[in-house]
Amino acid sequence: MNARVPVRIRLRSQGDDEDWCHLQGSYERSVRPEHTVLEIGASVPRRTRWLADRARELIGVELFPERVPPPQGNVRYVVGDWQHLSDVVAPESVDVAVSSHVIEHVPDDARALDELYAVLRPGGIALITTPNRKRLVRAVIERVRGERTFPWWEHVREYVEADLHSLVARSRFARSEIRPIALGLHGGPLYCYLTEFPRSLRRYANFWELQLWK
Repeated sequence: MNARVPVRIRLRSQGDDEDWCHLQGSYERSVRPEHTVLEIGASVPRRTRWLADRARELIGVELFPERVPPPQGNVRYVVGDWQHLSDVVAPESVDVAVSSHVIEHVPDDARALDELYAVLRPGGIALITTPNRKRLVRAVIERVRGERTFPWWEHVREYVEADLHSLVARSRFARSEIRPIALGLHGGPLYCYLTEFPRSLRRYANFWELQLWK
C-alpha cells in the first residue's frame, strides 16, 4: 500500500458504488470498439448505455419482461434466464460479458457459468461482481448474531473466496482471477471504505470481481 491510504467517504447519492466503478475499469481494459458485449441483468439504462458506447453492439439479457428498458441505439434486449443463456444468445457470439450482482440470485450458478462459456467466443472474457458473504460489517455482526442462513431476501447464496474457486473448478473455464473490492462500510446512507488494502484483509472485502477467460 502507498503511504497515503486511499479512503473514500461519501453519501449513497454521490455517484456509483465502488464495485461498479471497479467493473468499469476492468471493462475498459477488455473491450474494443468492434466487440459484441453481453450484459446479464440489463435493467439500468444508464449503465447499459455506458457499456454500449464502447462496443459495436450490446445484448442486454433480462429475466423479467417488465424490467426490460426501451430499445436504445446499438442495444438489443432479450428476455432470458442465465441458466439457459444459449437459448437466447448464439453460441460463440460474445466478446465481453458483464454481470453486476446477478449470480447470487441464480439457483444453478454452475450451469450459469457453463452457459456463459458457451456464448463467449474463444479468447472472450466475462466480468462478474458479487457480494462477499464475509464482508467486514457482516463478519462483525455474525460474531454477535450468528451466521446468516440462505436463501436471504432475493439472494440464493453469497460467496467467500473459496466458494468462487470451487464454482470455477466445477465449470468449463480453465483460467480465472478473483479480485477483492472495497473494505469498510459500504451500505446505508453513508459509505466509508478503503479502495486498497493489505492482502491479509482481502477476506473481509465488500465485493468480489470474478474474471473468466475462454
